[in-house]
Amino acid sequence: MIKYIFLLFFSIFLLSGCGDKLSTSTTDDSASITKSILTGTWTAKCSDNTTASTSSKTVLVFSASGDNLAATTTNYSDLSCVTQSSVLTKKLNTLVLGNKTKTSQNQIINKFTAVVTDITLEPKNNSVIISLNTSSFCELTGWGSGETSVAGLTCGSITYNAVSDTHSDIIQMNSEKTFIRLGNITNAAITGYPKTLYAEEYYK
Repeated sequence: MIKYIFLLFFSIFLLSGCGDKLSTSTTDDSASITKSILTGTWTAKCSDNTTASTSSKTVLVFSASGDNLAATTTNYSDLSCVTQSSVLTKKLNTLVLGNKTKTSQNQIINKFTAVVTDITLEPKNNSVIISLNTSSFCELTGWGSGETSVAGLTCGSITYNAVSDTHSDIIQMNSEKTFIRLGNITNAAITGYPKTLYAEEYYK
């Protein structure tokens, strides 16, 4: 049971990330970001956790208007992103993209805000469903095979944003416009924006 519960915390995104040790050079080798450039699907590589023998993969989908973002992290019970255990999805709208700036570590970024419309968790097999119900995960006992909203709930050590909360984040795009990075939301400043970027890259 502990293994299945751990899977849910392996990736938090917006949902997820793998470290934030990036170059602190002041050279601006990033691209100027617009909503039209962001439009489409951006996918990270499979990220494994050898300690727990689990893995995860996050996909970001920006709507055609650039105003909506769905960030979906699929957790797996193996190291190769094959056997799904659960899916966590954060849905945002009214995305507002700020001007290019830089972090205190001289990482070139754009700030952005969006409004949370929902955060859902979907167990993908009976073992996970049983574990969630047995542990009253998120103080819920009605877990089934479909999506359940966890917006505003405390699930273990994580308290998720409530519906209509503001999501504050930062984003960077490389000069070739081939990948983007997001902010480390576990390392936020008083302003609510992350102080640093995750090293994890999302590709179209």
